Amino acid sequence: MIERQTEIFCNIGTVITSSLNPNEVFKRVMKIIGDYFSPRNWSLLLMEENTGRLKFEIAMGANASKLKKIYMENGEGIVGWVCEHGNPVVVTDAQNDSRFSPRMDKILGFTTRSVVCVPLLNGSNRVVGAIELINKIVPPSLKYDPDSSAAEIIPSEETFTEIDMKILSSIGTFTGIASENAFLHQKVKEMSMIDPLTGINNRHYFNEMLYRETERVRRYNHSICMLMIDVDGFKNINDTYGHLMGDNVLRSVADILKFSVRDSDVLARFGGDEFVIIMPLAVEREGRELANRIRTLIDQWNAKQLIPGLKLSVSIGIHASGKDDVANLLLKADYELYRDKNSQIPTEELTSEDQIRRYL
Repeated sequence: MIERQTEIFCNIGTVITSSLNPNEVFKRVMKIIGDYFSPRNWSLLLMEENTGRLKFEIAMGANASKLKKIYMENGEGIVGWVCEHGNPVVVTDAQNDSRFSPRMDKILGFTTRSVVCVPLLNGSNRVVGAIELINKIVPPSLKYDPDSSAAEIIPSEETFTEIDMKILSSIGTFTGIASENAFLHQKVKEMSMIDPLTGINNRHYFNEMLYRETERVRRYNHSICMLMIDVDGFKNINDTYGHLMGDNVLRSVADILKFSVRDSDVLARFGGDEFVIIMPLAVEREGRELANRIRTLIDQWNAKQLIPGLKLSVSIGIHASGKDDVANLLLKADYELYRDKNSQIPTEELTSEDQIRRYL
């Protein structure tokens, strides 16, 4: 017994220091828990900050996939009680426990007998979720096989014990702190990819996604379309209304673009008043449809006259590529942007050779 306890803590220690990806930490911890405690079903639930509801972040065992989008309400069931009070609990007869909720049994189609549930605690000793194990299976050496049917799992007359609860409580504490560190690391990483002014992706994120998507085009011979967008007369907006108003304009344009793109598109601020959209698996026609949506929404923004005297307009360069010319996707989209911008300038106002060349 001592050897097994030492083994599980060594394994947990290795897992929680091996990754800064929260989901990866959770999956590895839950695998070790399943091997050690031999439960029929076991879950890791995380608490929503605003509502207190518990989401099944990881659910393992018989029919566990049914819990993928299920939430436990604040205080619901034994796990709700544990999170509400911050105390671990072991229940040997769940059906006769006043805290028990039968809702999950109905969803999964089985009967909960024994439960051990412990809170996940962060570095501030605040409850952020819970780990819950349901029903031991026998023999303990026979681990649950997800490919076997629920009927093949032999219920055990044994129930979870106080020792199980103490061991699981320690695991819950370690896992809570490790997950907090992983989430903080992930948040810092995500923030480094976000433009702080507009809240959309930044140039660094765009560069990574451009490389990834162009590699997919080369590998699978897909098409890809890119839109380069900039705000017309943005310097004049700053000079006339001030830079704070210029910032508001950029945020408004970013919001319009966010509302316009597909879920699969990549939107980023390229720099200054320029934005870029990558449309995977798209052709030029789809790029032009997106450009039309953007211009329609800008017209609607102008109709509201949110800034008296200010009318927004944008220039949009559209270019679609296939495998053979994807290396020049960004360059050609940029070229099309300036063609579109110069096409809006009356011919008599074209002054430079570069403007004339781009106009033609």
